[in-house]
Amino acid sequence: MNILKKTAALLIASAMCISVCASCHSDSTVSRLKENGGLRVGYCSASEADDAPFVLEAEKGKGAEGLTGKPAANAADSLGVDVSFTRLDSASAYDKLMQGSVDCLWNCPPPSKTLVSSVRTIETGLYYRQVIMTTADSRISRLADVKGKKLAVVSGSNAQAELHNASVMEGSLKKIIVCSNMQQVLTMLASGEVQCAAVDEPQAIWAAANFQESDVSFKYIDTPISECSLVIVTRADDADLCSRIAEKYVGMSQQGIIKEICEKYGLNVLLSSTINDNPDKASA
Repeated sequence: MNILKKTAALLIASAMCISVCASCHSDSTVSRLKENGGLRVGYCSASEADDAPFVLEAEKGKGAEGLTGKPAANAADSLGVDVSFTRLDSASAYDKLMQGSVDCLWNCPPPSKTLVSSVRTIETGLYYRQVIMTTADSRISRLADVKGKKLAVVSGSNAQAELHNASVMEGSLKKIIVCSNMQQVLTMLASGEVQCAAVDEPQAIWAAANFQESDVSFKYIDTPISECSLVIVTRADDADLCSRIAEKYVGMSQQGIIKEICEKYGLNVLLSSTINDNPDKASA
């Protein structure tokens, strides 16, 4: 069975596990969403001004594009409601979900062990890395080479959280400069103000491809700081909403739409992930 079929099977199994009687709950779910102004999607982004490649928002979410925007907009449309997007810090995303500020999380870190029983999770089959980025002509070629270097990181990014968790690496750096967006990180790398950066790979790939302030090119260290799955999460008591979103996402995956979105934004790295040395877990 090829990767596409295996991924579809995984997603379908996930949807079946969280399915509930739609006729019993759908009406109340839709009514509640409408009372709250529609489907409220919280997502983590390492960018202050440009949320590509995850969300490119149109008016009231209609016609939204991106790896999060398009599937979420389609899910909302299938429910007959509008969709809105709220950028969240990865460190506080689950607090916002549990407080009811958003209805679901998209492109946020997987839940911690203490939160697993409080949420429902949809595995998308996509995985992304937190990596060290530097200029193409840099002598930095492995994680150990960042010792004594100045490093930039985007505030609120998963890379910042993982860098802090890897305390040995954090302690070996000369200085950590926290930036507000990826453009600032790239500018500092290009000018030599920092020698490396810890980044979330999807946003870094997109930003580097569209960086026009210099003719500098960039590279990534092959060994990642960490690697995590891209999941969609609802609260545990929102079984019907989780089931409806999963059903829509499964359909988009089977139709090749998720693959097309990744290819459109140059995110082929998400399609060929070998997390835990198991390529069959990768998306189509």
